[in-house]
Amino acid sequence: MFTCNRLKQKQSQVKRVSRKLSSRREARIIALQTLFQLTVNAQETSRDEALAFALEEGDYPEAGFDSISDPYVYTLIEGVQSHQASLDEIIQANLSNWTLSRLLPIDLTILRIAIYEMDYVDDEDVPPAVAVNEAIEISRGFSDDKSRKFISGVLLNRLHKNDAVLEEDA
Repeated sequence: MFTCNRLKQKQSQVKRVSRKLSSRREARIIALQTLFQLTVNAQETSRDEALAFALEEGDYPEAGFDSISDPYVYTLIEGVQSHQASLDEIIQANLSNWTLSRLLPIDLTILRIAIYEMDYVDDEDVPPAVAVNEAIEISRGFSDDKSRKFISGVLLNRLHKNDAVLEEDA
């Protein structure tokens, strides 16, 4: 796997802390790590292997997750995978002077999850503004400030476009 050896080395140096996956944010983090592995290792990694890796490593190399208690993890993984082509089209349409190929895989994965939540998950379950906020918060742990601002800009652009369409329909 992409960073498996490096993470395994670090893991031997730091005591592993386990915790249960209990919140939507943690569900998003597990989905992010799983989908990231599938993005960078698509030919070599199955979904089950990527999910197992995400559970083992957790959101930090020294932490893991005991189990998945929120089925929303599966909703995100399966949803993003099944709608990836349309998600990528939506992301591309909201990029200014950028192409998908220029995006870092982690940033692209964060965007895919957020756009999936905005467009395919019921607004009562996850309001679009919550999807945007969660993506920005998660990007703080997985991207740098420049990427976080970029992700924020793309998602806010998409949110405003959706709001404009809703106003026109009203």
